[in-house]
Amino acid sequence: MSAQISILHIGLPMDHPSIPSDIRVKVEQGLKAVQIEMNKAGLNYQLVFYSPESGLDGFAKQLKTRPCDGVLVGGGVTNSADMTYFMEQIVDVTHVNAPQAKIMFIHEIADVHAAVDRWFKHV
Repeated sequence: MSAQISILHIGLPMDHPSIPSDIRVKVEQGLKAVQIEMNKAGLNYQLVFYSPESGLDGFAKQLKTRPCDGVLVGGGVTNSADMTYFMEQIVDVTHVNAPQAKIMFIHEIADVHAAVDRWFKHV
């Protein structure tokens, strides 16, 4: 049996000012549902939340101590031109600390399955 595929889905915290308050509950529920689905599909799928304000030191440490097969960057980061530098930082931290990890980008929660399937045929 092959090793379990590990995916870290990095996104902004739900209370981040760039996430409109009227969609936070819906996004949070969608993320939780996707996490459950992906774990049921046999992936080690984990959501982690960082922001430009919090920095990525914790993310770097996580990548060093628990290597993953893929890093998926969420829509809160990829959909905003204001987050371009933060997205580049995520890519750089991933490249340095988990060079073997595939880096995936989504624009909405519905894109998660397709993004993971592009690199890992998990179902």
